[in-house]
Amino acid sequence: MLKFSYGVLTAATIAAAIGSALAQQPSTPPAAASDTGQSAAPAGAYAYIQNLRDGDTVTSPFKVLFGLSANMGVGPAGVEKEKIGHHHLLIDTTLTAEEMSQPIISDEQHKHFGGGQTETVVTLPPGKHTLQLVFANWTHIPFKPPVQSEIITINVPGEAAAKPAVTAEIKEAKEAKEAKEAKEAKDAQEAKQAKEGQLAKEAAQAKAATEAKAAKEAQEAKQATEAKTAKESKAPKAMHHHHRRHHHHHRHIRREEYMHT
Repeated sequence: MLKFSYGVLTAATIAAAIGSALAQQPSTPPAAASDTGQSAAPAGAYAYIQNLRDGDTVTSPFKVLFGLSANMGVGPAGVEKEKIGHHHLLIDTTLTAEEMSQPIISDEQHKHFGGGQTETVVTLPPGKHTLQLVFANWTHIPFKPPVQSEIITINVPGEAAAKPAVTAEIKEAKEAKEAKEAKEAKDAQEAKQAKEGQLAKEAAQAKAATEAKAAKEAQEAKQATEAKTAKESKAPKAMHHHHRRHHHHHRHIRREEYMHT
């Protein structure tokens, strides 16, 4: 009886432990597009190269800016998060269907940006080259469906072709600088002439004002002198006339006195 009870108890304990363990397991596994390790991408997601177009000619080294549709985000490799991944730049190569379900290799043609970078500088030899962005999950496996850019072809000119372009740029910069300096010199000369003209005008106006004042003062002095002269010349005549009247009156009185006597 004791043995049976012990056996029942042991079986019940094991069953409870198993049930507890099962209860702690996640109800659903992380979202995945397949059992290959590919993560599911939202519908319509895509990557793109922002600053280059198919057929562009670039001078090496050149910058490549990564773009991504708004329904996905960029993050570092090694951190699992839904709809988050990082960029890979393919140079002169593409991925096969089998490679799209495996971690992308890392070499000169498969550039990884697991730090979450969104741009890079590329150095390529002269010639035609293809570029493509492929977006992958935290384990470097491309999403499903693929989140990638169109393949574009760019042209990197050789030194002989690049040199004239550089020379032309230098020439244009030199001509622009010379034109700017000539304009500044012309503006400075015109400003100087305008200032000198203004000073000459002000000097002429000051001279004219001085001369007008001097002429006015001379005229006033002349008039004052003439008035004084006229006054002085008139005064003796008046005195002489008064003297004659006084003499005549005196003579008249003497005559009357004589007649009375």
